[in-house]
Order: sequence, then structure tokens, then C-alpha cells
Amino acid sequence: MKNNWAEIGSWSVGTTDGTSEKYTLSENQATGDFRIKNDFGNITIDMERMSGYKFMKKIVRKMEDSMTPGDYANDDWVKYLGSNYDIDSSDDNDNNNCDHTD
Repeated sequence: MKNNWAEIGSWSVGTTDGTSEKYTLSENQATGDFRIKNDFGNITIDMERMSGYKFMKKIVRKMEDSMTPGDYANDDWVKYLGSNYDIDSSDDNDNNNCDHTD
């Protein structure tokens, strides 16, 4: 069977033990579906295009709701998220690094 998955991007994500792990987002060129896979290959999440998109939007909303500055008053990373900084800005030289341990 032909591999129809094309990589869209990869990001380093910090873990609770202070290390990081790379996650890759891919799109199926035949179906338009999305896949998230870790660099170890032990986690693969395949999602139908629109339901996957809606699912990810809901996850982001829930994560943002749970990370209120009151709960994390001394967390610079959360304060950074709450700033006027545009996380998708092309001025950011490290868009692919989500590692909070830097």
C-alpha cells in the first residue's frame, strides 16, 4: 500500500520530567485526513479531517480555560500565553519548539 502521508510540521514538546519529545503532524494526500505521531512511533492518532480539526479546537479551548493566571500566578509560560504575542508570528524564530523547559 502506498504511503500517502505528507508531513506538515514537527514540534518539540516538553514533558513533565524535563525532557522533550517530537510530535509530527501529517496530512493524507488521498483523503485529507490528519495524523499526529510521536518520534518514538508508539503514539499515532489518525483523525478524519473536519472532526479532527473540531476536536483539536476543543482541546485547545479546554487547555486555555484550565491555565488561568490565577492558578499559575508564578508561571512565566502561562503569562507569556496571555500576552499580546502572536504565537503564529513569522517573527518568532522558533515556531517549531514547544518545549517549556528552555
